[in-house]
Amino acid sequence: MQYDRLTRLFHMLIAFGITTQMLLTLVMVHPKPGRDANIFYNAHEYLGAFLLGILILNWAWTFIRKGPVSPGHLFPWFSKARLLALKADIAKYISHLFRFKLPTTEEPSPLAGSIQGLGMSAGTLLALSGTLILLYADPSQKMTGWLHDVKEIHEALGPVMWGYLAVHAGAGMLHQLAGHHIIQSMFRLRAQ
Repeated sequence: MQYDRLTRLFHMLIAFGITTQMLLTLVMVHPKPGRDANIFYNAHEYLGAFLLGILILNWAWTFIRKGPVSPGHLFPWFSKARLLALKADIAKYISHLFRFKLPTTEEPSPLAGSIQGLGMSAGTLLALSGTLILLYADPSQKMTGWLHDVKEIHEALGPVMWGYLAVHAGAGMLHQLAGHHIIQSMFRLRAQ
């Protein structure tokens, strides 16, 4: 499947940013009353705010571009026809997996699209909630009220993003090993 150059650039920035963010969570120290944040926490906050901007631009591009993946492809949940296509695609993947094969990637996969939509949504909610914490939290005080709820949402979405990274990157590697060359097509900046 062919993607335009801007879509590939956004994908690279988001992939690098989110992967870096998730790795930073493993070494960062959260600020608490009486304890300062470490440099990794500060990097996590500012990279998250930058990622929010990239994700907003990516969402805008998703809705205005012409190409193989439409917003409906990413969110099939509101269309009976798209849900039926998703169900058929899941059945196709299961059938191929029993034969130790993967379907080709020439056409946009409803299953892959729905997973990408969920991942983009989770990433956007993580970036938005983290940016709200950056802007409104006082590191010297415990978070309360709505900001505490935002922090809880942010922390709950962390494992979701780890799972998404494993599924998305793992599927990409499996398709690459099957000879579908999707990694080269997505991580190439020159014109195709």
